[in-house]
Amino acid sequence: MRNDPSGRRDRVLAAVEIPALGIWTGALLGFAFVSAPAAFRLFAPVDIARFAALTAQTISVLTVWGYVLGGLAIVCAILRAAMAGDRTADFVRILLVVLALGLATYELRAVVPAMVATPDVRSAAYQALHQRSSEVYGGVVLLALVTLVLAAIRRDD
Repeated sequence: MRNDPSGRRDRVLAAVEIPALGIWTGALLGFAFVSAPAAFRLFAPVDIARFAALTAQTISVLTVWGYVLGGLAIVCAILRAAMAGDRTADFVRILLVVLALGLATYELRAVVPAMVATPDVRSAAYQALHQRSSEVYGGVVLLALVTLVLAAIRRDD
């Protein structure tokens, strides 16, 4: 049996990169489809300040976890690229994670504060901000999900 240390190293890095991306993507989806709608139903009608604070805090935590898990995925992709014959797929994954983190930062720094400052969740201004937030957040989710799939199907032939 042949011993291939670079193949083993790539598998270990993939075993770190793929779960990091999967956990981040799962957390993003859990917020979008479970906790945000539940928080809106429970808090928005009676206490908009609590709803806004809860949502802002959750997005802040998700963004920090995105930095940690996305950063870990970037490091793994860089190390996997260093050992790869064709580095294109690795660089594409790195770029997608960087874009996702950039969008997450924009969401946290620009969109969420504007939403928190809007007192009426039923106003046209809030609805426009919510639409922008959904588009930006959806972009983060889509980029993270595509990166996860690309990491999972990567082959180093």
